[in-house]
Amino acid sequence: MRLIPVLLILASLTGCVSLEQRKATFARSLDIHVGKSSDDLVLAKGPPSRSFKLSTGARLFEYFTSQTVVRGGDSYTTFQPVYVPSASGGSWISVPTQQATPVSSYAYSCKILFKVSPANIVESWSSSGNGCY
Repeated sequence: MRLIPVLLILASLTGCVSLEQRKATFARSLDIHVGKSSDDLVLAKGPPSRSFKLSTGARLFEYFTSQTVVRGGDSYTTFQPVYVPSASGGSWISVPTQQATPVSSYAYSCKILFKVSPANIVESWSSSGNGCY
């Protein structure tokens, strides 16, 4: 019977993914495009947000995403202790009160650049932003 709580804790931890694991998964998802044609890249990821031609004849394909996440604004009930005086000395009672969580917004973005050779082969990639993985 003592094993059940331990199993429940272990089962809940299996859903947690570390930052390093997310970074590795993200890198693997982009590494698969290196060495393939730029046509394959566009077919897999869609058209780039922007593209740039370099003086060497190579090109940069930029993929940019952004989102704003709003959290909070929920309400919940707590109980506030209140002292009620009386002729016999008074007593404490719990009075329900409504509380609210503050509203917060978070902006996330990710820019991925693929360098494509003059022969239309993806040579490398780089990323920047707080919403890539």
